[in-house]
Amino acid sequence: MQAYGKRQDYRAPYEGHRITGHRTEPNERRGGNGACRRLDFASLMSEAAVSCRGLKKRYGPHEALRGLDLEVPAGTLFGFLGPNGAGKTTTLRILAALVSADAGKAELFGVDAGRHVRATRRATFLIENAVFPAHLTARKVLKRAAAYMKVPFDETPLERVGMAHARDRKTGGYSHGMKQRLGLACSLLGAPDLIILDEPQNGLDPEGLRTIRGILREEHERGATILVSVHRLAEVEGLCTHAAIVVAGLVARQGAVATLLGEDRPRYRILVDDQERGLAAVQTVAPSAATKADGPSPRQGAQSATMGDSLVFDGDHETAAAAAAACTAAGVAVFELAPVRRTLDELYLSEVTR
Repeated sequence: MQAYGKRQDYRAPYEGHRITGHRTEPNERRGGNGACRRLDFASLMSEAAVSCRGLKKRYGPHEALRGLDLEVPAGTLFGFLGPNGAGKTTTLRILAALVSADAGKAELFGVDAGRHVRATRRATFLIENAVFPAHLTARKVLKRAAAYMKVPFDETPLERVGMAHARDRKTGGYSHGMKQRLGLACSLLGAPDLIILDEPQNGLDPEGLRTIRGILREEHERGATILVSVHRLAEVEGLCTHAAIVVAGLVARQGAVATLLGEDRPRYRILVDDQERGLAAVQTVAPSAATKADGPSPRQGAQSATMGDSLVFDGDHETAAAAAAACTAAGVAVFELAPVRRTLDELYLSEVTR
């Protein structure tokens, strides 16, 4: 990818090489002999939109990526989760060709990421915080972005992100949240096949968050693949179809959100009249049960823990029935037995605290 500030024949609409957008017109790319050849994007869309294999990146003594593998299926709304310093932004910068990996492969629709963003230009990126020249208005920023990306100028993205009222104001007077909205507007130009966003919700108020969630849903319904790094896990669980958890430069878990939440044994909650005796009864069918723990570990089989007037344990429906029967046999009254839905917060914490 050519970062905006590196072009010699066009003045960069952005500062800091933060926001990038790329297209081709028409769907062509250069072959080895310099000739253009048509790209079959229908066939590309049948592949993974993003594929990383063994990505490694070191900054001095710090190893940001340690062989990261990532697969983002085409057409998904993919949440990229991880604590600060886990390697999320480094991965996205490699995909945007802003930095090079020390080892490994990064591909967009089956094509090397660097070649893809330079030639086929079917992806847009908002990496880190949006930064714009202070003297430009939002309308001028969008015009320059459209010209750079070789797509028709369209002010609709400004309306979609709630910035139409400020289109003729200079960006130097914008708040951080307004700049984030403008950056998102630029990434929507030309209906891209792939949108990659790095913490787009930073600096936004609740109304801004609702706006971004709505736009992401609309773009996903349109058929775009969206890869978005986030910290707010509730947003991912309620919004994204797929997710990956990054820890210390490696992907610890990835897949469909529904699969991630259901890949361990189900969890049940049983409400009893005597916690101590109830726990002892449950332990007869769950020998590895944790006693007096804060909560059961989803990685240790059928386990239980006290939680208020209830017990929570991991196991299938047969284990749940056996636990209830064991309580009844021990003279412990069972008031309720119900499955408990595991959350991404629990899954996330189980990975980042290992």
